[in-house]
Amino acid sequence: MNWLAPENLIAALAGFLLLAQLFLGLGGRCIGRLALVGIIVIFITTLRLPLPDNHITYWSGLCVWDHLARFFKLFFLAVTALVICMSLHPTSDEKPPEPEFFIIPLFTASGLLLLASVIDFMSLFVALELVTVSFYLLVAYQRHSAVALEAGVKYLILGALASAFLVMGIAYVFGLSGSTLFITVFAALSLPGPHVGLIFGLLLILVGIGFKISAVPFHFWTPDVYEGAPPPVMAFLSVGSKAAGFVLLLRIFTEIVAPDSGERGALFEPTLVALAAFSMLLGNLAAIPQRNLKRLLAYSSIGHSGYLLVAVVASNHTRAGMTALGVYLIAYFLATMTALLVITVISPKLQSEQIHTYAGLWRRAPLAAVALLLALISLAGIPPLVGFLGKLSILLAAWEAGFVVLFWLSLVASVIGLSYYLGVVKAMFWSEPIDFTPIPIKWPTRILLSLLIAAMVILGLWPQGLALLVNGLG
Repeated sequence: MNWLAPENLIAALAGFLLLAQLFLGLGGRCIGRLALVGIIVIFITTLRLPLPDNHITYWSGLCVWDHLARFFKLFFLAVTALVICMSLHPTSDEKPPEPEFFIIPLFTASGLLLLASVIDFMSLFVALELVTVSFYLLVAYQRHSAVALEAGVKYLILGALASAFLVMGIAYVFGLSGSTLFITVFAALSLPGPHVGLIFGLLLILVGIGFKISAVPFHFWTPDVYEGAPPPVMAFLSVGSKAAGFVLLLRIFTEIVAPDSGERGALFEPTLVALAAFSMLLGNLAAIPQRNLKRLLAYSSIGHSGYLLVAVVASNHTRAGMTALGVYLIAYFLATMTALLVITVISPKLQSEQIHTYAGLWRRAPLAAVALLLALISLAGIPPLVGFLGKLSILLAAWEAGFVVLFWLSLVASVIGLSYYLGVVKAMFWSEPIDFTPIPIKWPTRILLSLLIAAMVILGLWPQGLALLVNGLG
């Protein structure tokens, strides 16, 4: 496992492509295709790695290989592959991105894969900074765009602030427990006596993670950064970075917020419940007045962070919470990627991301309009798409765990979300187009959109298959 760890393989792939681009002069599209092939090989290799009955550690006990690690590693590889596919789409008249636009996401993915396995705070910090620094570059990649540069600066400043909170929290934890290993910190917290300093340090770490998952009140960067970033980078941030934050929450806080954890649970569980409630309500309410589609999806992602936090809280009381988290992540991944792939294809033709410019889209690009329709109603949680099963699993987990208030808040937030999702649908299907010129979509993008649509529909109609996917991968 020390050598076959997926994070090792994808870092090696990134280094190889970097040297190939430097010495062989390969173009961006060639590098992107090689990266995609490499990710597929690593995905298959990861899927075939044997799983122990419990877990095994590697890299001197700093990382763990278990069911949770495998699920998230495969999830991150799938996200990275689809992001590269979005960047390779041949529908835009612009020239393809430079080779580094396909290499940097591989380094990002190596950090994400490492985050899925870390059980040590220093390893956590190194992996998280690898992810964050590479996102600084990707967000501001469009150097000719003032909006992109502004987004990059904002992400840099607020990301550095979040990292400062994280480092300070790790310093408190190490200074008071004598170790950065999770198991040693948990043992120190289990000793009798007050642990104000340790708990304060863990709260600071929670602030750093809250930034990554765009939870309220650490969400201020999200709308501006998502609007300024290229759609593939927005997809990477919205799905990959968010999922990384949630696997860290599961790794660090599962034991801390457990019902029998005394003073720890008395503080952390209400904190996570409050973050979930405010994220669901504010994210959905703030999305209503948005007229830019990317900003709308940005506020929507804040609301979805709230739903995922409900699953994290419920996972400490019932196994259904852990399953709900996996189901919701898959549903959110498929719907968000579909929506952003449509934006990637359509927005350059419209020269705008304003919702009113999507008026009558079904007449100009029927497949894109149908794909965006299904993605939005899946995000809204309307049957029979997979998003409905994601919302239903969250609600059932909250009810089973006894969080009745979160159950009803989730329902209310879902109803609020219908208004702005259906507003986009109304513009596409019930408004007259500004221009009747057809928007061509070439066959590779048509195939990818069709596959994503099929996945949302089939998994929505076949819940046993979705459960098999979650349990089989994890």
